[in-house]
Amino acid sequence: MLPLYRGPALLRQGRRTRRPGPSALGRSALRDLQERFHLLVEAVDEYAIYMLDPEGRVMTWNQGAARLKGYAAEEVIGRNFAVFYTPEEMAAGRPARNLADAAANGTLCDQGWRLRKDGTRFWANMTLTALFDEDGSLRGFAKITRDETQRIAADQHVRELELLNERERIAGDLCHTIVHRIFEAGLLLDSVRTIVNDPVAQQRLVEAIELLDGTIREIRLTTLGPAGEPRP
Repeated sequence: MLPLYRGPALLRQGRRTRRPGPSALGRSALRDLQERFHLLVEAVDEYAIYMLDPEGRVMTWNQGAARLKGYAAEEVIGRNFAVFYTPEEMAAGRPARNLADAAANGTLCDQGWRLRKDGTRFWANMTLTALFDEDGSLRGFAKITRDETQRIAADQHVRELELLNERERIAGDLCHTIVHRIFEAGLLLDSVRTIVNDPVAQQRLVEAIELLDGTIREIRLTTLGPAGEPRP
């Protein structure tokens, strides 16, 4: 069984730093510490916290992992963690690349869509940490995953509302510009009507002015409503 601490050889900013081995703490004290930490990990249900062997096979499984991913411990222990990735990311070699990056750099932070047992997707924010023994050999990985689907959905909703508000603002500005231009055209036609002597031409000008006035009223009614207030 892998120790629940990161091992005597820690990775910090890509470099291994020595610290006293288990014998310095006392074997019984270390076992007690591991048991307490194990109980703490098991009690956490908002985070999926589990261990992988160097090849990426699941070795431990906490309640948060069971709740988030839908697998019972006996269903997933021994299986490769690639089962949690989407078919697209598996085809692109993402699981193996994440293990390689974590092993090379010590820690990898990643996010993206992941799969539950029932096939539904959730947006995962995860940290993958490489675990080394005191000789510097890779013993496996610790993985912590949090479901941020609701946050992503809320952010998307806010962006959609902002985009809708911006579109409405642009449409309102354009509407006011069009109304103003039409009104100016009506005034110009009305001024021309007073100097035209041909009755037929005068009648055509009157009809054009009335058409412009009607267009202005329709635009205002559509955008502002009968009471003159902006429509919701």
